[in-house]
Amino acid sequence: AAMACRPGKPPAIALSRPGVLRVARGALARAGWYFWGVPAGWSLEAHERDFARWGSEVLDESPVTARDLVETMDDDVFGARFDALYDALQAAGASRMKHAKRGASFGDHLVDVARWLRIFRGEESALVLAGLGHTCYGSELFPAPLASLTDRVDVRRALGADTERLMFLYATVSQVRWYREVLRCNRRGLQHFGEDRETRPDAGRYRHEASWPHAVNFYTGETCRLHGAECAALTLMHAADVYSVLARPVESNANATRGGRYDWRRQSEARALVLFMVQEAEEMVRALAESPEMRHRANTRHHLMCLELSERLGRARADEVNGWRRDFGFDDGDWRHLRNALERLRARKLDASFVGHATGALR
Repeated sequence: AAMACRPGKPPAIALSRPGVLRVARGALARAGWYFWGVPAGWSLEAHERDFARWGSEVLDESPVTARDLVETMDDDVFGARFDALYDALQAAGASRMKHAKRGASFGDHLVDVARWLRIFRGEESALVLAGLGHTCYGSELFPAPLASLTDRVDVRRALGADTERLMFLYATVSQVRWYREVLRCNRRGLQHFGEDRETRPDAGRYRHEASWPHAVNFYTGETCRLHGAECAALTLMHAADVYSVLARPVESNANATRGGRYDWRRQSEARALVLFMVQEAEEMVRALAESPEMRHRANTRHHLMCLELSERLGRARADEVNGWRRDFGFDDGDWRHLRNALERLRARKLDASFVGHATGALR
């Protein structure tokens, strides 16, 4: 998938829209996964299946660590890689592909996810770049991959190992199972969702290894515990993905209340989930900062960077709530509604219904 290029410029990435049969097969496989728990790997081409497995010997790779998560990327390197990926997406017709969000193309959505991750991260980084390409390999909810998993080596060469690793995890980790795991890992926290960290009894729980969520590969059925930094990154990528599709008050008069304000309760479960995921990512990053590895004096700089990122995520969450106060008339009494929305979401048994409400597709 990579072509020759000038020195210093990342290799071009050859992306293309999949055929109708590939998309239909993928959609059918995902239905089987949701309703009967049958892994979707059979929908991949035979030569792709080994590449979908975690820990496969076909590709030697290392996990994204806390140091990798908080490390910034040189502006020129980031710009060159971002442009290369954006150009490849445009060439594949991303701007002409429809998206679930009214009035937006698939290309618009990809850029918006990267924008949200830039807000969360605060710096140009592998995480932001992975946001732009988060569904290049497809995902549990997107059965139309623009690149084959067999192209991983070429994509890694063009975008960097950390960026490609996060794209791969987004493509293979079951989204519905990840959402459920994040909620499961902090059941007690639902009652205190929205409170200041200093007063939440659930704060600091990720210091215990058993508190971290497990990931499930929807292609193979494999289950594993990812590195903490990958858990935080994946949680933020999913939060940014859902944020991107939530309606804003200027986008739809049809959903406005009589007072002229958008009724945010129409997507309350999705809105509650994204705020909750940012809160959980904040806690995950803080736990990484306080780990023995990061507290070692050799890692002082990265320890401080982790603390800074955790605090930034807390501010981003507060800024979003302040925006709701301005745009939706949200007030402190509405936190109870959001907590109830999370409880409703967690209680949904059918995966299709769960993920529809979690992403705002069902209101």
